[in-house]
Amino acid sequence: MTIKKRILAAMLAAPAALAIAAPAHAQAAGIAYASPTTVVGKSKAFAAARQQIETTYKGAFDQMEARRTALATELKPLVAQLDTNKDGNVSDDEAKAAQNAKNPAIEKIRTAQTNAQNDLARLSNPAARSELFAIESVLRQFEAAQLRVVNARKISVVLSPEVFMYAPDSADISDAIVAEIDKTTPTVGIQPPADWQPSRDTQQIQQQLAQIAQLRAYQAAAQAQQQRPAGAAPAAAPAAAATTGKKPEPR
Repeated sequence: MTIKKRILAAMLAAPAALAIAAPAHAQAAGIAYASPTTVVGKSKAFAAARQQIETTYKGAFDQMEARRTALATELKPLVAQLDTNKDGNVSDDEAKAAQNAKNPAIEKIRTAQTNAQNDLARLSNPAARSELFAIESVLRQFEAAQLRVVNARKISVVLSPEVFMYAPDSADISDAIVAEIDKTTPTVGIQPPADWQPSRDTQQIQQQLAQIAQLRAYQAAAQAQQQRPAGAAPAAAPAAAATTGKKPEPR
């Protein structure tokens, strides 16, 4: 996963339940489920938007990476002060001892991290806002696309995945909804109006997409580690989030 893609998000929340019931004239042929998060993530429009965002905000992404590097440089000597046994790691006991001794390095580390977080939030906010707008633009197509699938398959009820204890793969109509959206909306814009504000559902889906991307990055890193020959240098772990700490709410 590229740094740019990791930048675009790291908030955690429950997926939005945006499914709707089929119209009264639909035949009772069964119950299905659909995930709006899956639909957005797999849509051609969202993939194209992500590529456009990477290009549009490349300068900001580069500045964010430089800011992270500067933070790491600033923290290195401060963290070294806490590593009393000089083994290259700060253990829980060493951290606790530094806290009890009121080591000034602790406060300096906190201040450096807070300053970096504020800088990264400022730099990442425009790209995060653009991504939210793209997500919401895809979501506006969701209900109509779902209704077309419901009518075509004569489904009686569509629920969100969370309500199922078990369902066969055939009950998932997310990919069918993606196909319908791809037909009508292959692209969406990434520049929202100045007064636009994302909905709660949109923010939740962005958080879910970030969580999924993070999980895939860790899985890829773990697989690469397993395949690495003995004695080879370990790969760096993927970043857990694009910014230091909690990702800012777009404004």
